[in-house]
Amino acid sequence: MGARHICDFLVTDIDGVQTLMDAHDRHDGPDQKELTAAAASINLRYSRWDHTAVHSGFRLRNSKDLIRYANYETTLGDRVRLLAALDEHGTLTVSECLSAFQETKPIAALASMILRGFIEIDLDEALIGPESMVRRIAC
Repeated sequence: MGARHICDFLVTDIDGVQTLMDAHDRHDGPDQKELTAAAASINLRYSRWDHTAVHSGFRLRNSKDLIRYANYETTLGDRVRLLAALDEHGTLTVSECLSAFQETKPIAALASMILRGFIEIDLDEALIGPESMVRRIAC
């Protein structure tokens, strides 16, 4: 029986293209050519991030911080208040966004909106902090 491999992520981009992704840490993992061929056989792409891409910069740490809030839901009122403020001002800092949340815990609500694609924040620039800029994602 052949070896099994479970990829780390299935990513769907804005155009609906799906890619199986691995973020290898300490070793190279299974043969990339075999995984690319296996993914193509089921109409998917395959991509692998190397160790330095995963662990350099702030993206991994910011992603870990955000994923803690994956089970939170932002109330309709809080979501509308923040999106209206972003429509009016274009961008706001994290600290300016917090006052929009009256029904949900502010950081949990902000993280939830980032994870669900309502707003965006640069994950690569620095650790998420009070000065981080928040933008609405155009629908």
